[in-house]
Amino acid sequence: MGGSVMAEVTVLVDRPAADIARLRLRGDGRMNPMDGVLRAALLARLDAAIDDDTVRAIVIAGEGDNFSAGGDIKSMNGLTLEAGRRRIQSVARVVRRLAEAPKPVVAAVRGYAVGAGASLTLLADSVIAGQQARFGFPFFRIGLIPDWGALYTLPRRVGPQRARQLFVTGRLVAAEEALSLGLADQVVPEDRLDDAAVEAARELAALPPMAFDIAKRQLNVPPASLDAALEAEALAQAACFVSDDAVEGRDAFFAKRDPEFGKPKG
Repeated sequence: MGGSVMAEVTVLVDRPAADIARLRLRGDGRMNPMDGVLRAALLARLDAAIDDDTVRAIVIAGEGDNFSAGGDIKSMNGLTLEAGRRRIQSVARVVRRLAEAPKPVVAAVRGYAVGAGASLTLLADSVIAGQQARFGFPFFRIGLIPDWGALYTLPRRVGPQRARQLFVTGRLVAAEEALSLGLADQVVPEDRLDDAAVEAARELAALPPMAFDIAKRQLNVPPASLDAALEAEALAQAACFVSDDAVEGRDAFFAKRDPEFGKPKG
């Protein structure tokens, strides 16, 4: 995968498995703040991974002891109204790319995932946390509203009232509580985190790509009514019925073997 020097410096990329791209956030300092350089690098690396046909799933992790402590607060000094709007619009481009990624995304959370860092994890299809992970949304403490889409994603993850309490208290949530609340999908020992995240990515990568992409899009934008849901389902399922993945799924079912999705039928 290509990329600029900027992307290589602030987002490290490796392939822990042949079909898995791992993106490691490496910000300025131990807490990996989400400054403008890192945001641009993350978007570039996401684009490259999504466009790479050899990549079936993506893992996002932090470099070092922490995932990310959120936005770069120092860079907020002196922002004008217009500059602030441009800044959040650049955030929105990353949020949309993650939320709409047709490939599965796994967040591997070690240490602190706070503010924008916590919001970023909510955009993943699966969140794997180390036992020492800590999540928090302390936006109000610095006079800001939750961003990176968190006002939309957190209530959908944990429910509206729990989301409200996490926002208003800004408290840190330990890994086991994060699991019980729905902020994390799995908690593993620290020394197992990298392997567990890759395992989760491989499981998601084994799903039928077309069906996964369609279902993800429909889950992201719930229909307004049952009739609308059924109509969207009819259109999508008709396309799936004639896909190579459905042919493979049927062949594997009758042959009593595991399917191998994502390979064109000759």
